[in-house]
Amino acid sequence: MTEHRYYAFLRAINTGNRRLTNEQLLAPFRELGFTDVAAYQAAGNVTFRSADPAAVDERRIEAALADSYGFEAPTFVRSAAELASIATSAPFADHELARTAGKIQVTFLRTAAPPERTAAVLELVPPEDRLVVSGREWYWLPIEGVSASTLPVTRIESLLGEMTMRTLGTVTRIHSRFSR
Repeated sequence: MTEHRYYAFLRAINTGNRRLTNEQLLAPFRELGFTDVAAYQAAGNVTFRSADPAAVDERRIEAALADSYGFEAPTFVRSAAELASIATSAPFADHELARTAGKIQVTFLRTAAPPERTAAVLELVPPEDRLVVSGREWYWLPIEGVSASTLPVTRIESLLGEMTMRTLGTVTRIHSRFSR
């Protein structure tokens, strides 16, 4: 039976007072029967293989993580094909990238945003930033950087649901390292 690669992006791992070793981070994935389990950085980026797509269920993984870690860890899973598409995306024009000090941020969502919610989110984007919603991700280009932006991320989460964010550079490096 062929095993397929998946990528899990965990929210709020190793932030604040939470500190997990790589072994603590990865143990629940192994206990779920996944193979070739590895982490990228200590920030909740996990990759693994599974021959059973039905076993790769975000809620099942989250329950195992909560049992193991002692706290909730919202989890956003993408297949190898989905991650390849994200890593090679070009959501912003070259002229937009040329005038920015910020890095492209990728936000993982549970489900694709309905059109009316997408429209509401786009109304919240400050004029100096750029934002593109595409499927289960949204891409943000904070022109002056994340900390200088007034984008109301918490309000966007209330419209689109739970999410977690990484730089596109991080996603690209994860894809490059583990796609072989």
